[in-house]
Amino acid sequence: MTMSASIPQFTIEREVDTAKLAASRGSASITDMVVAACARALRSHPRLNASFMEEGILEHDAVNVGLAINLKDGLIVPAIMDADRLDLSAIAAERERLTAVANTGRLRPEEVLNTTFTISNLGPVGVRRFQALVVPPQAAILAVGAVTPDQRMSLCLSCDHRLVDGLPAALFLKDVVEFLEHPTPSGNEVIG
Repeated sequence: MTMSASIPQFTIEREVDTAKLAASRGSASITDMVVAACARALRSHPRLNASFMEEGILEHDAVNVGLAINLKDGLIVPAIMDADRLDLSAIAAERERLTAVANTGRLRPEEVLNTTFTISNLGPVGVRRFQALVVPPQAAILAVGAVTPDQRMSLCLSCDHRLVDGLPAALFLKDVVEFLEHPTPSGNEVIG
């Protein structure tokens, strides 16, 4: 987090109408739907699936969506590898597996070190809106808030300004919102 504090960051926000999510997600969670939405959008917006390196900007071929998981002694961010190639049920299964493995302390290094984009969801504990800090060297992190009684959900995207400007970030977030507000009927299409 000390490294993150030295990065020039900006945050943009959107609200999502979640009315159609319940009917489309089946047994998947809101987090699974957000992972699916981000994975699809990252494929179309490679600058948000990039890293700032000393030698320049590296756009990743793989879309590895990390999920911030709270453990007794802090946060860890394991990744759903190649999330853009998984259907919703596979994303849900992998999220459950990673959470269980993280809680036993048995994550493999590649499950943590290869994250290309991070999602932090504090909605399950009632937080409606927050800003998360970018995890270096990643380009961005998405903070997800709780669904309100009127079926609205806040998304706050924090970005490393060295990698991405406001308009490309806004277009990415627009695509994420579009997917969440108009999910596929089965919710199980392969994303990539």
